[in-house]
Amino acid sequence: MIRLALIAATALMSLPAVAQQRPRAIPPAMQGTWGSSSESCTNATDDGRVEVKPREVTFFATYCALRRFRAARDGTITAHGLCRGEGETTIERGTVRFRRVGGNRLAIALDDGEASTYQRCERPIPVR
Repeated sequence: MIRLALIAATALMSLPAVAQQRPRAIPPAMQGTWGSSSESCTNATDDGRVEVKPREVTFFATYCALRRFRAARDGTITAHGLCRGEGETTIERGTVRFRRVGGNRLAIALDDGEASTYQRCERPIPVR
């Protein structure tokens, strides 16, 4: 009986940890304007910027409205949503992975593709 009570208490105490694994949006530390290079962060005509908002991500040629989020133990956020690419008239399901790489860098991968690493831009410049 005591063992069962300890197991139940342990399970209840772990609920906040489970809730932390299900974020409702991209964390503030990952939000903002990110550039593939310092040039991307200062040149308004450069197409190497990404804007990350709480529930959406905008690349030069792709936009995703994000709806479901999951956090991994290494800090990676995986977001699922609906995406549209440049010139496309259809909207498809997509997955975007975000992972901080040091204090000023963010790795972002679309679907099963390789991650690209971006640096935080000091000033927000429109992506498109």
